Amino acid sequence: MQPTPPPSGRLRRPFLGALLGVGSLGLLLAPSAPATAAAKPSWKLAWHQEFNGKGLPSAKIWNVHNGNGVNGYGHKALQWYTAKNVLQNGKGQLELIARKQANGETCWYGKCAYTSGRIDTRGLAAGGYGRYSMRAKLPTGNGLWPAFWLQTTDKKPANYGEIDVVETIGNEPRRVQGFAHDSRKRVGAASKLLGKPLSSAYHVYSVDWTTTGITWSVDGRVYGRMKKYKGWTFNKRFFLILNLQVGGEWPGAPTPNVKFPKRMTVDWIRLYKRR
Repeated sequence: MQPTPPPSGRLRRPFLGALLGVGSLGLLLAPSAPATAAAKPSWKLAWHQEFNGKGLPSAKIWNVHNGNGVNGYGHKALQWYTAKNVLQNGKGQLELIARKQANGETCWYGKCAYTSGRIDTRGLAAGGYGRYSMRAKLPTGNGLWPAFWLQTTDKKPANYGEIDVVETIGNEPRRVQGFAHDSRKRVGAASKLLGKPLSSAYHVYSVDWTTTGITWSVDGRVYGRMKKYKGWTFNKRFFLILNLQVGGEWPGAPTPNVKFPKRMTVDWIRLYKRR
């Protein structure tokens, strides 16, 4: 079914989480009963982030990463994440900025050659079934790996779940991609080529996560679906992650023609529940 596109204008009313308290995302987006087969789902806004301030986003909602993880987050990422590369630009957007620079830190391969930004809501806010949307302009260029994704709060490896609302690489500048992982194995994937590079304009990237499956869309147009399967683990609370990775086993290292800095610019994030 074709999803209803989220509103195109920016919201100016207060952030709902701030009104309802820390962790309200989990209360608002707890798993709900499935719609009947005959009913067409409609959506209502439950939570949003507009990034209208300056500097770092709210510490009541977002953690800011610092470091390179273990072995570059398990896939040989080249960047060192730092708060200096995360900012609200004062124009209504959040920017995660990748730079080619040494910062005195040591990564898995030696002195870190790149810095970038990553934030998440782990331990602060988590949600269940709903529509997760982000309006953003994603950077392109070899070696770049921007993503907006959800990860289970359950720490047991057997219960691991991951939903990638959008996860793509700059090596394929026109390709939109989304994935789903269960116990660290891929169980769903979606892919679509757009007419122009993702860095040329803002797009709305969305996932409809329901009791019957997961649907990926871009600008309100569905480009992939995954049906519920036996042993479905996507029935837990997930937290949100935004990051701009540099390098890694999938895209490889940036090539000399990639000009830094690169920006992943997020206009807003909106989460919806079925009415």
